[in-house]
Amino acid sequence: MIEHDRKKLLKVINLIKDIGMTTDEKCPITYNQVCELQDAEYVLREIGVFAKPKCKEHGHLLYWHDYEYAEDVRDDTSEND
Repeated sequence: MIEHDRKKLLKVINLIKDIGMTTDEKCPITYNQVCELQDAEYVLREIGVFAKPKCKEHGHLLYWHDYEYAEDVRDDTSEND
């Protein structure tokens, strides 16, 4: 793992820790923490090489679907059934 990725993961793990500590103390999660969670999602997606499937009919990303291993996500938009 390269140092750049380690720095990204360090930021993500500390964000998760901060949210955990905040909620343990029964304090509200801040808006900034929620915004940073989306960045954390992208960091983990990039480093873990994860992807979401695309709609077979229209080819757009299925935003609400769970991530999968990128190598298991097929590009069904280019296939003829």
